[in-house]
Amino acid sequence: MMQRAMYLYAWDLQEEGVAEVAARLRGAGLNTVSLATSYHAGKFLRPHAPHRKVYFPEDGTVYFRPDMSRYGRIRPRVNSQVGEFDALRELEEHAADLRRVGWTVGLHNTPLGLEHPDLTARNAYGDPLYNSLCPSQQEVRDYLVALCADLGASYRPAEVMIETPGWQAFRHGHHHEFELVELSDRTETMLGTCFCDACRTSARAAGIDAKKLAASTRQAIDRFFATGEAPATDPGSDPDWLALREWRAGVVTALVQEVRAELDRAVGLAVIPTVQTPNDLCWIEGSDLPRLAVAADRLEIPAYQRGLEAIGKDISAVRGAAGEAARLGYILRPTWPHLAGADKLRDAVRLVADAGAESVAFYNYGHMRLQSLDWIRDALP
Repeated sequence: MMQRAMYLYAWDLQEEGVAEVAARLRGAGLNTVSLATSYHAGKFLRPHAPHRKVYFPEDGTVYFRPDMSRYGRIRPRVNSQVGEFDALRELEEHAADLRRVGWTVGLHNTPLGLEHPDLTARNAYGDPLYNSLCPSQQEVRDYLVALCADLGASYRPAEVMIETPGWQAFRHGHHHEFELVELSDRTETMLGTCFCDACRTSARAAGIDAKKLAASTRQAIDRFFATGEAPATDPGSDPDWLALREWRAGVVTALVQEVRAELDRAVGLAVIPTVQTPNDLCWIEGSDLPRLAVAADRLEIPAYQRGLEAIGKDISAVRGAAGEAARLGYILRPTWPHLAGADKLRDAVRLVADAGAESVAFYNYGHMRLQSLDWIRDALP
């Protein structure tokens, strides 16, 4: 049977009760819970929450009990909820029939970035991007490997699933993210690209003059800031940028390979390669679909476009890019404005199945109306 998953937060389980939530998921035909085990900040509207309709989670924390002996300089911050409610253990005890996936946000962690500013991504000006730990830094790599191995060994989920294994894009909905100039796509990409010392050193070893590229990037952005003239250089096609893109993809792929090597073989490894829409922009984060499909056991692809036509186009593009042999799953948002009705969701699930996906997942239990569970039940074959 195809894996049928629901993305879920620990706070929803705690407030509504594991038994109640599990019964609802089973009733919708779902067999898997993708539980946030490491997560960032947010301001979340919760339509069916019994208490807090608006929720602010603690930033950059883990929702399990880590074995601190595994970690080096970077150590996970444990969510205050865990002492009284260990969500993975609760699922194991009260909903053992549901497959458990540890959905793990990796290098997007502002509190850890503020704690270790020397390990964050830095743009061409040297500005620290605190929300993005840099995967070129060895201590950052050690942290993500330890985090995933710890989760796998201590809780034995069916799968560990990494979101943000690479760099962050410039825009990621950061608190009060604000500008009074409209950024062009090229400028935005350039502003979010890391040129930290570790990246420059490693890129130079690969034959890339990152120092020179950083200087030309500053010149292009300065011109844009002064006049509004968009950069003439296109990071998506310029030869120097393509070389940097290839090198960055190698950095992220190697990190995922390291995680897979240390993770218990009985625990699967999935990767969410991007938070960009559409998925062909994943290179901005250092992701390369065919390479990651080999490094991990499978890819979990967000299909977050608006409307069936755009979703179908992206699903097909991902399959074409990742290759026929790639093991893929897709995430759908069964609610407005992405899919406006049960019939549209049914068609989207069919597109996923026709693309040869081995799983379909839905995002996110706490954010949607309970009505969406009825849509899911009717949409699943």
